[in-house]
Amino acid sequence: MTTLIHRAPQAPGGVDWALFGRRHWAREPALLSAPPPLGLDRIHALTVESCAPFRAGTRFWVMPDVRFLAGDGWLRAPGTLLPGTAEPALDAYQDRLDADLAGQGYLLTVRQPLLLDHASWAAVRDAIRGLWRAVGWPNLPLVAEVLIGDRFTDHAGAAEPPSHAALTWVLRGRMDVRLWDERRGPPPVAIADPRRQPDEAPVLSAGAGELLYWPGDRRHVDTYRERCVALRLRIPDDRRLPFTALRDLLADLVHARQGHDESVPFFPFGPGSRVDGPGGVLPRLTALGDELRAVVDGEQLRRTMRVRWAALRSAAGLEPIPEPREGVPMTPETRIRRSGEIVRMPDGPGHEVWAVDGNVFTLPAAASDRLFAALGDGEEIGVAEVCRAAGAAGDDRNVLALLGRLYRLRGIEVVGDDGRAA
Repeated sequence: MTTLIHRAPQAPGGVDWALFGRRHWAREPALLSAPPPLGLDRIHALTVESCAPFRAGTRFWVMPDVRFLAGDGWLRAPGTLLPGTAEPALDAYQDRLDADLAGQGYLLTVRQPLLLDHASWAAVRDAIRGLWRAVGWPNLPLVAEVLIGDRFTDHAGAAEPPSHAALTWVLRGRMDVRLWDERRGPPPVAIADPRRQPDEAPVLSAGAGELLYWPGDRRHVDTYRERCVALRLRIPDDRRLPFTALRDLLADLVHARQGHDESVPFFPFGPGSRVDGPGGVLPRLTALGDELRAVVDGEQLRRTMRVRWAALRSAAGLEPIPEPREGVPMTPETRIRRSGEIVRMPDGPGHEVWAVDGNVFTLPAAASDRLFAALGDGEEIGVAEVCRAAGAAGDDRNVLALLGRLYRLRGIEVVGDDGRAA
């Protein structure tokens, strides 16, 4: 097996995303030296919290999702093979697995764990914002995964047609990823002749502190060396996926227009029944087509898509999002500072959408301009000053309510007497 490694350009202390985008994005796999956005302690805490419900049994259609593979397959009810609160660190958990599995290899995958902790979610979001500024913002949600593997080879990425690009930070151990272009077919099982070209069986091999990237047209087989821990972002990269999302949105809107009727129609068949008669299949399908046409031509679809885009843009593609935090009382004497990005977008005549960390609400456009200008770029300001800048009294309850919402969504922080966030 030969190894093909493209060392991507670096900026001091991080990745030069602009140069990376020009040379590698959507073109070829790459290996970067890049500190992961989360440490092992945070990864372990997220894993334990994600796994807690699954220790009692398998759960379906919930997030975070947990899967445990050992030996030849997926254990549907791994139970105590999942980490628990009794293990203070990842090493303690893996020590126990070594004993319980008698040295057998394994892979624990936790999908979408970031929604459990805003600080972790924000750290990953901040790590990839530079990439999106260079290549464009994703229009579908990413999939975040924590991967904890030991002497295990995962073939899932080779079993299905590729649809996602991937960024994989290795936190500990080593991971080898064998890649091949979907358009060129599978690679040879082995390469006996070392003189053959390396692109016939490209492999990316990364250790702790390195980041793997490959485009969305690659199938892949992942090999986890001893006690490998990684964080992966899967980025939608199949042209069919946006159409699937739009189809689902249209179905939801048509379903809503029909009063969320969950019944399945049955139609008469036999003597005296007509396909185009009253209550027959043809009028029902024609009516459904009329409903779909009304949705496509209506403003509700456009507004839903605008709001959806604003939410996704403010989350940098990281959905689902964490819950808002608990609120605090806002008074005219409260001092605040803008701390988060506020994405603004026109929302029809006279209104504007504000999106913060994936949460969206609407404001009158005139008030929006004044409030945004008053909040500034992170300077400390009093709540009464913000109210007056918005053209209201210093204790206006509508402005106080808006600032309270911005605090819960982490768009602003309350500043203490020492000038720090309270």
